[in-house]
Amino acid sequence: MRQSISIDNHSGFHFTVLRTSLAGGLLGLLHGLVAPSTSYFADPAGLSGSWSFFYGASAVALLGGAAVLPVRASQRALLGFVVVLGGLSTALSAKWAGSCCALTGPIGLSVALGLYLASGGLSRGQAVLAAVLSAVATFAAQKIGPALSAQDFMLELPDRVSPLLAGLGTGLVVGSATIARHLKLKVNVVDKELQGLLPAAGADDEIAKLVTQAMTSYEQAAECLDEHLQARQMAEQLIKKIARFGKKWQEIEAQTRKGERAQLEQRIAELQGRKDAATDDSVRTEYERALVALREQLSYLGEIEKGLARAVARLHHQVATLDRLRLAALRHRSAGAAKFGEELKTVVDELQQAGQELDIAAEVLTESPN
Repeated sequence: MRQSISIDNHSGFHFTVLRTSLAGGLLGLLHGLVAPSTSYFADPAGLSGSWSFFYGASAVALLGGAAVLPVRASQRALLGFVVVLGGLSTALSAKWAGSCCALTGPIGLSVALGLYLASGGLSRGQAVLAAVLSAVATFAAQKIGPALSAQDFMLELPDRVSPLLAGLGTGLVVGSATIARHLKLKVNVVDKELQGLLPAAGADDEIAKLVTQAMTSYEQAAECLDEHLQARQMAEQLIKKIARFGKKWQEIEAQTRKGERAQLEQRIAELQGRKDAATDDSVRTEYERALVALREQLSYLGEIEKGLARAVARLHHQVATLDRLRLAALRHRSAGAAKFGEELKTVVDELQQAGQELDIAAEVLTESPN
């Protein structure tokens, strides 16, 4: 099995970035309307003391609330805390302007948003990644306003356009940092070996359908068995055995189509007629020898057909075993059953037994002449 990291919800991530960008634009407009001469986006370290707390608190409230909607009471409480933290940090930064502590505001806002963007039921590793990435992005985003204000073309624009553009850019950067919240570690259950054993696309014979059904059940079960490695490994071994067994029988079935039963029976009938019509004993003997060979072929074909029927029945049993594992895993995920480990032991035993049966059948198949 291979592991890969991917975005589990692309549309959700895109909407988050859009929502946060718009919130940043609103923040820029708000700051420009309240006190355009001391806009936080123009000079983060040069805020007037009377507005410094408002600027920091509103930045955390709008950007944080847009990036991660506070749907839970715990999130709302955390948002309130980081809003106060952001406001206090910018107030202290304004008070200590010109000293080495002037970075208190940018760092405080970064920490505040980093803490909040790591909330919401994330795993420990994902929360740490979200916090660090969000804090770094927030700190970098606070350089957008001063950088824009330093550009000559900004002087030709209306006064409120500068904070609007800076706010949009800040929201875009902060929203993009939420990608850490949408990353998911996925297990690719189809490795190269198994991929080469699966039926070709479009195959519609019964064995191909059974192998495909088994593969679907295995994939769905494997997604729910992150905490039960033994069961997943047993299921992986079984699906590979099913695929090998099915592929072997597909090859045999394809070869037997060259000498179909109807053609053999037609040739037997034709040679039997010639034998009956022959008057020479040596000719009749040769025809009889040919008929014996054709009847043996017909007998072999009958044995292959019986073996194929047994193989199909056996595959139905193995697929049902994987289906049971899939449903047991889904039940565990939906109900969180405490006794799932005990229930799973029975299914694992069945998986092991099913794999042993396929090993025996495959060994007999290898030894038998095709």
